[in-house]
Amino acid sequence: MSNKLKRDQLPAKKAKNWSKNFQEEKAKTFNLKLTPIILQKETYKLLIGENENRVRVYLGLEDKKEDGKYVLCAYAVSSFLLGSGDVYADYETPVYKLKAENEDFSDNTEAVIESIRRYRKWRSGEIDAEVEGAAFRQYIYPNAYLLTKFELHELFNSQNHSQIKIEFGIKKTMDVMISAVADQRLKSTEDSGGEEDLEQFNNSGLCPPYCDERSIYNS
Repeated sequence: MSNKLKRDQLPAKKAKNWSKNFQEEKAKTFNLKLTPIILQKETYKLLIGENENRVRVYLGLEDKKEDGKYVLCAYAVSSFLLGSGDVYADYETPVYKLKAENEDFSDNTEAVIESIRRYRKWRSGEIDAEVEGAAFRQYIYPNAYLLTKFELHELFNSQNHSQIKIEFGIKKTMDVMISAVADQRLKSTEDSGGEEDLEQFNNSGLCPPYCDERSIYNS
């Protein structure tokens, strides 16, 4: 029997599959150079403070290319719970650049903002627009990640690691598209390629996470 997963822990097979999907996507839309993104324990302690705030990691681009490619980088800020909902607001400082040795950019937030803006131009397809698949980046790559305090607490406090690395994976999920039936005649999915003019709708909740756990059909 496999060991019970810890809170927020990815199953090994799922993590391997996400990594595989990311490697496949690199040949299509991800034309950036990756460098190690490291969060050190000392930085983590400074960011969470006494209230154990969560950590938000923003993606950015370096201002200079390497080997003809833009270089992906990342910045971390402290994020605190605002009110009673699930809204987390960022502190402007401190802000750290996450590389082999975390660098305090609290006195140079302008550079951080410019780096984040460069990444978002790449994400929207404005940068390297001629690359095939550039227009689809916005649907694949996020602006930032809000890391849970549970996974960080586990790695830094329970396991007492001095640093952790942030890598990337892509999960692929089939979703539903709903439209009218052309000419009131049913067609097979394979034959529906000529219905580009039909309006497509999607307001579904995927299961999981939106499942009826009590249903006999979900047992």
